[in-house]
Amino acid sequence: MKKILSITALILFTFSINAQQLDSFIKQYTTNGKSLGIRSNFNGVILVAKNDKIILHKAYGYANMETKKLLNLNSKFLLGSLTKPLVAFLVLKQVEMGNMKLNQPISDILPFINREKGKHITIHRLLANTSGVPHYDGLRSHIKSMRSFASKEMTPTEYAQLVNKTGLSSIPNSKFQYSSLGYVLLGAALEKVSKQTFSQLIEQYISKPLKLKNIGYGTNEFLNNEIVKNYRFIKQQYKENKNRDQSNTYSAGGMHGTANEIFLWSQALRKNRLLKRRFTKKIFQPNLSGYAYGWMRNDIEILRYIPHTQFYGHSGSVNNFTNYLFLADDGTTIIVLSNTAPLQPYKLVSDIYRKVQGEDLSKSTRIILPSFRSKKQFFAEGGYKGIEDYHKILSKSAGFNVFPSGGYMQKIVRMHQKEKMDFSPLKDLIHKMTKENQFAEDMLNRVAYEFIKTDINKASYYFKLNTKLFSKSANAWDSLGEFFEKQKQFSKAKQAYKKAVSLAKKYFHTNSKAFEKNLIRINRNQ
Repeated sequence: MKKILSITALILFTFSINAQQLDSFIKQYTTNGKSLGIRSNFNGVILVAKNDKIILHKAYGYANMETKKLLNLNSKFLLGSLTKPLVAFLVLKQVEMGNMKLNQPISDILPFINREKGKHITIHRLLANTSGVPHYDGLRSHIKSMRSFASKEMTPTEYAQLVNKTGLSSIPNSKFQYSSLGYVLLGAALEKVSKQTFSQLIEQYISKPLKLKNIGYGTNEFLNNEIVKNYRFIKQQYKENKNRDQSNTYSAGGMHGTANEIFLWSQALRKNRLLKRRFTKKIFQPNLSGYAYGWMRNDIEILRYIPHTQFYGHSGSVNNFTNYLFLADDGTTIIVLSNTAPLQPYKLVSDIYRKVQGEDLSKSTRIILPSFRSKKQFFAEGGYKGIEDYHKILSKSAGFNVFPSGGYMQKIVRMHQKEKMDFSPLKDLIHKMTKENQFAEDMLNRVAYEFIKTDINKASYYFKLNTKLFSKSANAWDSLGEFFEKQKQFSKAKQAYKKAVSLAKKYFHTNSKAFEKNLIRINRNQ
């Protein structure tokens, strides 16, 4: 593959590393990205700054790979979920102006939202991703396909009405659950209370005050004519990607911008130039799992690489754009905008940060979980203590509890069964991992389903434990019902399914129909 060309704007200052050194370091990722752990070669724009001083601002590669048009420092990228910090700012601006309240139910603003459900979905919970509104997967039973949805044109009201059909995938305020659909509701609410379009709000409260020209929310035509092309790297070739309709990326991920203007906006926000101090403080105040309002406090995906660092950040992915905005407490800003995928931005951002700090990158600071591939490798990488250390170290660094995922624990159980290992230490560990763990329901559910294959008694124990610890979870009761049904304990299955249907109705669960089908089936077959 040809070496990626570059266009440079370098501003020199006296830091632990100068612009030329940092540029040389980053160039490695444009030619050896896969071997350096970022999945493919980097193509995009990077900005690195310390406080107000830019260390490096540089474009690497192409805006259009067919015509070989080079990227430049004014190249506009779709931001994906980097839109969310800007939407959160716009919401807080309306709160500051008295047009919205953080504890206000969304149904007060959007009257077509189910009132009983909507009264639990407050502006605060939508901003903090604790509303229970599902992510895009919640749409599946309400659309023909995700592919057809991607090309569907909708008004903000039509989009919000579609979101209203989805129900909730968790009880409001019970756990952090990332939801782009929640930010769609915020966009519709912003337009309703302000009587302005999303694009007009950006212009009035972001572009004009800061004299920015390259940040906004454009039409499909604007996207085709003004935004750089985006590509997927497949079989050593870049293939241009077809974009989603802008109306369904909307306030969840449809904004565009340049690295420099994102930097200028983030600096202005941090310095209280856009909001009164108490509202700026509110934006950056962490909630469940460290998610503030449109910002992740100590994002685990990056913290695993640099657990010694405190920061705010947010990733952004839409079409094949892959982005990250990183704001460290020490004043370091790193902005990565890429128009290619696949790309692992967390490793790239972490490596750049460590390089700026003058760290020795040959010495890894990454916190890893022990391997589940074999008993020998598991213990070589720390075993049970390694899992506990992962939890303790990252929880302390993050400022909130960090646990291994349910999927990881399921694979550890699978390894124990395959290798015929003593289960007692793992049983103790699983119990420790349920304490103060808002995601323990998923972990226990996965562990229980894994045991169905080999140990019915253990499966029964964990299914029942899940309904005990998460007694309000319709999904936990439905899983217990499925277990009983497979064991031909039909009376017990019926009772569990009844409980699931009752809870699903009470908490507007997005899978209510599936739970009802299970109950109908068991009634018919008894």
